[in-house]
Amino acid sequence: MRVLGLTIGLLSVLLMTGGPGCRLPGASLVGHLLTPMPAGAQPAPLLERMLTDPKLWGEDAFAVFASLDRWRMAGERAIEIYPDRVVSATKTETPDLARPRLSQLTAAMQRPRPALRAAFTAAYAAAVAARAPGFQAEIQRVVEDESFRVVWVRPGAQFLRRGVTIRSVIDAYGKPEKTTTEVIHGRGERRPAVLTLYHYANGAVIFVESDLAPTPGLVDRVVLDVPAATAVIFATTP
Repeated sequence: MRVLGLTIGLLSVLLMTGGPGCRLPGASLVGHLLTPMPAGAQPAPLLERMLTDPKLWGEDAFAVFASLDRWRMAGERAIEIYPDRVVSATKTETPDLARPRLSQLTAAMQRPRPALRAAFTAAYAAAVAARAPGFQAEIQRVVEDESFRVVWVRPGAQFLRRGVTIRSVIDAYGKPEKTTTEVIHGRGERRPAVLTLYHYANGAVIFVESDLAPTPGLVDRVVLDVPAATAVIFATTP
């Protein structure tokens, strides 16, 4: 009887999984449970998932992503996204050295927007209409390294969501492809900042943790590769 019971149990498992080496269509084995999946559904590429994730970004960030062609036209290779501003990765030692880049970006902001891919149109359209007109380009001094850079701001804006942690990023997207560190020295005797960088999507998205942050483990900023992101977001290369 015991052998018969084991045989029946084995047959039940084979029927549920479709037999040895086979799975039922539209189902994936997760742990010990079968989780239904829509027939033919494929997960979106990692960069697309990250750039449309409302748990990471405020609506202002979506308007920035839909406007990345402006940064590309101004010659920017990367931007740094903080909760309250978007900062050019190009550093200058004086405000005057940053003014040509400010002029380029200001002129690019007046150009017509290129078409977005369908997935990004759905995610960004409302944000572009409500938030993008309020963006202001200006030059600010970055305290961390005392450089002067071009930034985008908007009163009351939220770009990177406050309170996002490295742990939540890993839970959502898995372990980073690599982790590196960078030491940022300012002028004078101020203690340098030690940054830990978590690289995703072939380095197109880098989550940055700073040892100077008041709360350990928080994402201080996100560095976005402008050419890589524009290649994914826009229907045609800007």
